[in-house]
Amino acid sequence: MSPEERRYRRAARLERARRRRRRNITLFVGGTVLVIAVLMLAGPWGPLRGVFYDRGKGETEAGAAKSGESGEKPEPAEPDPPAEPAPPARVEKKSTPKAPAVAIVVDDVGNPSDNLAAWLGIDAAISFAVMPYCADSGSLAEEFHKAGYEVMMHIPSQNEQPNSFSGKGQLEVGMTRDTVFATLDADLATIPHVTGINNHQGGAACDSLELMTHMCEWAGRRGFYVVDSNSSRNSQVSPAAVSLGMKKRKNQVFIDHQNDPDYIRGAMRELADIARRDGAAIGICHYHRPYTAAVVGEMVKVLKAEGVNFAFARDVSN
Repeated sequence: MSPEERRYRRAARLERARRRRRRNITLFVGGTVLVIAVLMLAGPWGPLRGVFYDRGKGETEAGAAKSGESGEKPEPAEPDPPAEPAPPARVEKKSTPKAPAVAIVVDDVGNPSDNLAAWLGIDAAISFAVMPYCADSGSLAEEFHKAGYEVMMHIPSQNEQPNSFSGKGQLEVGMTRDTVFATLDADLATIPHVTGINNHQGGAACDSLELMTHMCEWAGRRGFYVVDSNSSRNSQVSPAAVSLGMKKRKNQVFIDHQNDPDYIRGAMRELADIARRDGAAIGICHYHRPYTAAVVGEMVKVLKAEGVNFAFARDVSN
């Protein structure tokens, strides 16, 4: 190889080496610039930080750092409002049918009365018979049920002439079985929590064995017990109930037949005496009469102290 050729090849190698160095420097500088640009755009504080970082967290941390730099404490988060307390569970009054046991039914419930608080203050198993379609039928039934008492339906029943009407939704002599069932279904729709029935008035209706049999059959089909209010001289409620295999539950004492405190006290003692003799006794009084609630409440305490028990009407028979 001639000296000239050697010089040529050497110059070519040097030129290729210089080109490689320039290319490597260009790639290094370009890559560095690209990395810096990506970090600036997509880093924690760059405009594209949300692509790679949680925005809320970054903003929270940045805000916390900023607050720390300014010396301000972050405001504490407001606590969650307290949960609404659950309504108290219903606690039923203790029914003690062990002899001697007295069952009291309070009739004519359904309209406003100043006696509500006095009745609610009696700590005994008492059954409240609510009439349908009255101004407060539903609300009073709810009130007594919630307080642990028993709710009955007090069924208006046809009286003798001339005052034959005893209330809306009444049973009338001559009604067919289907009509009785439909009438009582409509009555029941106005009173919640019913477990038993008795009659309101009914000098004519209660004397009809056919009509009272339809009524008792309706009650039995719904699992209700029946109390014979004994509101007519020839009441057929008990015979109808017994004929259908139901227990006899018949009123024995009208506790407040006279609106006199001493009369009411005497009637309560009469009930207690019957219970001591027969094991159980059933009496009826009235929701609105002025002295009844207070005196019945007083006598419940007296008779309890003497060993007399009080039970719901459903739990006794006579």
